[in-house]
Amino acid sequence: MRAAFYESDITPPLGYFQSGYGFERIAEDVFDKIYSKALVLEDNGSYAVLIAVDLCEYPKDLHDKVAKRIEEYTGIPSERVCIHATHAHLGAPVIDNPQINCYADAPYKDVFCRLVADSAILAYKRLGECKAYFGSVEVSGIAHCRCAVTKDGIMRGINKIDPDTIERFISEPDHSLPVLFFERDGKKIGALYTFACHQDTVREPLWGYSGDYSSAVSDCLKEEYGSSFISIYMAAPCGDINTVNPFAKTEEEKRPIPHTEIGRRLADGIKKASENASCIGEGISVAKELVEIRKRKYSPEEFTKLASSIINRYRGCGKFLTDLVYYQRTDKEDFTNLYIQVIKIGELGNFVYPGEMFCTYGHRTKASSPFKYTMVVENSNSFGGYIPTPECFGEHSLLYETIPAFTSFAEKDSGEIMYGKIIELAGALK
Repeated sequence: MRAAFYESDITPPLGYFQSGYGFERIAEDVFDKIYSKALVLEDNGSYAVLIAVDLCEYPKDLHDKVAKRIEEYTGIPSERVCIHATHAHLGAPVIDNPQINCYADAPYKDVFCRLVADSAILAYKRLGECKAYFGSVEVSGIAHCRCAVTKDGIMRGINKIDPDTIERFISEPDHSLPVLFFERDGKKIGALYTFACHQDTVREPLWGYSGDYSSAVSDCLKEEYGSSFISIYMAAPCGDINTVNPFAKTEEEKRPIPHTEIGRRLADGIKKASENASCIGEGISVAKELVEIRKRKYSPEEFTKLASSIINRYRGCGKFLTDLVYYQRTDKEDFTNLYIQVIKIGELGNFVYPGEMFCTYGHRTKASSPFKYTMVVENSNSFGGYIPTPECFGEHSLLYETIPAFTSFAEKDSGEIMYGKIIELAGALK
């Protein structure tokens, strides 16, 4: 097998709008540089390209534009390209948010697409013989489910409830840290890893660019393995997972874990995973498919009923109503097309979803995987918004992830549809 890594600095100028929190934020600083990082693999003429970009979401039109440039320079077709947004909330400013009248800067967006493509093209030019190893450890104490069912049967976000009222959580956190290492001439040159936790952990007095905790991981691993070592982070399904401890009682427990500390813990886990890593073997195959997903649509009567329900059920519901009204007025499409993908590398299967999948889908995908080793990632190749499980919808739910909006538009069965189809793709590859 041949492999190579490359990382391109995509840090923009100051003064650009940053997406990630649903209100206007202008970058005033650079906390750490943001990157596009690429891994290109080849075995017997079969290729796979995996790119991770410090970006909140990755729309399909940007994916297609970048994939086209990669094919023009390398001949590698789009179906073999995976472009992942690390969901860094202080990442590249290329996502428009018309609802708050904020738009990406066109000149930077054009350069961004070329630099992302070029990270893969330059990795392709550096392909060399490598061995791949897979290891996995558990890292607990970081990730927690932020959506729960309370004892009255209502689903709520944990930041709005008394911990003593929690009956159960919507998902169990996934504490696993799977890592795919690559060695050339006995030296580690890079790693691909996943972890299920929102990248919204930077706490600074000003807004500024940052790759979040994955940037801290990168810094730690470069200290361990050398400055040329490249670590590629891809978010595992974590639409309902963040770092807020639902059972925190003391001020110390409630204090957010700094992104640098999260990065250090994960880097230590990655180093530990290298100690039990096993060779994954040879061979590369990829399957990619567009899935048609129905959007939620409402008649005037249904819209009025839903708006009334939001007013009755939520305190401080102004933002939810604004999101709902904007969605109803502007989103006229009945369907959207989203990519799903499976990348088989030796005995490892990497399952690639669009959107912010709830963590349950990560657990289910791993349980159904036909491969010896499995990685599951979300938020790739196209923008799907939140993808909760079907039980999260309805009168019993007060979860903001289900309120119709720019970031939540897929019908309630969308996750089930994508899960079923991605398992079919994996079976075909196997």
